[in-house]
Amino acid sequence: MPRRGPSSRDCARSLWLLGLTPPVTPEELTTAYRERVRRTHPDLHTASEARSEAATVLTRALNDARAVVAGWITSGRDWPDPHMRTAGGQRPSPEPATEQEPEATVCRYTGLRAGDRVMVWPYDGEPFTVRGTELEAGAGVVWVLLADQPAARAEHVRLAAFGCPVCGVCRGPVDGHLQTRPCADCLADLDRLERRPSDAPRIRSAIEARAEAGRVAAGALGEEWLVERAVNRRRWARRLKQAEPHDLRAALLGAFSSAFERWAA
Repeated sequence: MPRRGPSSRDCARSLWLLGLTPPVTPEELTTAYRERVRRTHPDLHTASEARSEAATVLTRALNDARAVVAGWITSGRDWPDPHMRTAGGQRPSPEPATEQEPEATVCRYTGLRAGDRVMVWPYDGEPFTVRGTELEAGAGVVWVLLADQPAARAEHVRLAAFGCPVCGVCRGPVDGHLQTRPCADCLADLDRLERRPSDAPRIRSAIEARAEAGRVAAGALGEEWLVERAVNRRRWARRLKQAEPHDLRAALLGAFSSAFERWAA
């Protein structure tokens, strides 16, 4: 059976990892790739096993992303819609509502995507399934579209049950469902890290705090595997206190990228 080529979503994710906006020339791809790898190559982080491992994960992702974008340039295919980019991409321009079924991509504003289980304010009823999200043109209000329910404002919606592989924060389980997925705070932190590298120490501290909150919440739920994950994430974040600025950013990007790739696969 012939191997399936990269999809538009694969290309969009690769462009995001490389910090590129289509259309892209071969020269722009080479420049972006070299700039990223120059900061994250594992050979630069041999003093710490944890940082070296994180850098290896990120470098592997960058290599794969470069291959996807290079192949896309050669194929002459149309570039994917920038709205398809997920965490870390720029905000899309507001668009009017359409009758099309929303795609199962991550909403840049809420961190939600189709299929997520959520609770709606006052958060004491049954969980609902997300169909997608929509930005109301002009008003700047983000609506969460729900299956068989009226849409709800994004600030009145929260994930019902999840465990974050980056920071260990968790909630649930609810009616037997619990998703392993990056939390909204980690998705926002990834965006901040891309735009403001100097925020890395603050992001590390926030991850450590969320990991401790996750440990407490998981203990109350009686979920030992969630407790263990939160403890491991807290231990990892604490070790990063000693990292140099570039090493810290590389380790955080590696953790975010690895978790995002597994979740979006």
